[in-house]
Amino acid sequence: MLICILKSIVAYVVLMLVGTNLIGFIVRGLVWSTSPIDIEPDSPAYDVVAHEAKRITTANAALTIISIVITAAYLFLLFYFWNALLAIAAGLVMVARIPDLLWEIRTGRRAVRGSRPEGGIYLVGTILPWPTLVLVWYALCR
Repeated sequence: MLICILKSIVAYVVLMLVGTNLIGFIVRGLVWSTSPIDIEPDSPAYDVVAHEAKRITTANAALTIISIVITAAYLFLLFYFWNALLAIAAGLVMVARIPDLLWEIRTGRRAVRGSRPEGGIYLVGTILPWPTLVLVWYALCR
């Protein structure tokens, strides 16, 4: 029984690390927008900066699409090699990260205990990972 609990905790930590990073790539890619170019349009540097802005926009779109494909493959492989409950747990971990991630993107700072946003959606995002730990345990040890 102890081995099963330890296995569940390790699996949960791995799901948190992988899921948080994958959803971070996707959300940041979808919410991302370019900044206006603060250079005079008739200066020679304007063309270079505009060209680089287009390249960055294209690279961002490609990275977002690749991240979505990798996330779908990740969830499918969890389902295929383990079970649907573990894939659902991984999805819940990723969904729980979205409110804090959007707040971090909007404000530019991390959500820490003193400056954490308030509201129901943030409360759900904070509480949701804990029942997911029980779901991981049930998925691996039933």
